[in-house]
Amino acid sequence: MAVYIHHLRLWFKQKVSREEFDSEARKLLNEESVHLHNEFLLAIITRCQTLSSTIVSKDLNIPTHIPTGIKLLKKESRGRPKKIRPARASFQQRFQPTDPLTHPQVPTVIHQSPSEDDGRVGFCARELTLPDFFLVHGRMLVAAWDYGLEEVEDDAVRLLMAAMEHQLKNILTAVFSRRSAFKLREGRFKYAMGCQAPKPHLYNTGHVADHMEYSEATSISSKGAHIPSVKPSIEVGRGDAAFQLACGGDAVPPRVPVTLYDLLDALQVYKNVIPSHTVYATNVERILHKLWHPSHEEVEQEHIHRQEVEIKKKAAPISRQLRV
Repeated sequence: MAVYIHHLRLWFKQKVSREEFDSEARKLLNEESVHLHNEFLLAIITRCQTLSSTIVSKDLNIPTHIPTGIKLLKKESRGRPKKIRPARASFQQRFQPTDPLTHPQVPTVIHQSPSEDDGRVGFCARELTLPDFFLVHGRMLVAAWDYGLEEVEDDAVRLLMAAMEHQLKNILTAVFSRRSAFKLREGRFKYAMGCQAPKPHLYNTGHVADHMEYSEATSISSKGAHIPSVKPSIEVGRGDAAFQLACGGDAVPPRVPVTLYDLLDALQVYKNVIPSHTVYATNVERILHKLWHPSHEEVEQEHIHRQEVEIKKKAAPISRQLRV
């Protein structure tokens, strides 16, 4: 028995595991008395629960029923002086049972049916659209919380959306300028994407003039008002356009849509489009990773997704009529 109590104390002190304690107990007991081991542990747990409930009743000033045998023992032991223990706050077992009818009704959860706009919700990559104000605001909130900030102002979101559109414009300009001819204004600004490139071996090509290539300053009147520069007439503009077409090359054949190969070529030529080296390297790796044909399973999954979207769009007016 002493060896069993010794192993029990080691288990209570977490020096041995439950499996090791059970194995040592089975070595000390025979097959007929193994059930006493489980009954002894259950008796200890029951005793602990009884003591904890008695402590809770004393803390909450709830009268409890005390057996008669315990009262007689208390009467006989009145002669002995008892040590007065200081009252200590107990933060365990403070649950108080209560009647739910005495409290106001708990609000019930109302399950709303999906709205009509739920069928149109999707990913920006599938819808081929830029993220809206609320999506950008949510992503900025997550980034702000990571750096210890609490909120994001609306002006910061609008500034980020304007910067995103400007960056996308620069990337598209670089891609289109690699695919077709264009003109320059003031030697820097690209415009007239897709025009015919002049033939360099023609003599009149060097005499081609375009009044849109350079801007003219406004003149100031005696009253201080700005007067715009005089533009050429419509006849002069038509003549210049006909002269440019005569010096230009053949008609441009219809082009295929922009692919990832065009985007990769533009980013490799115009590396300053994305100033950050980290962002540039990450996006080039993504482009190289996606330069492959999708498998049959992915094509089927995309087709199934489109069918589900079409079914939801067709079922939306029917469900609206049923609600009415």
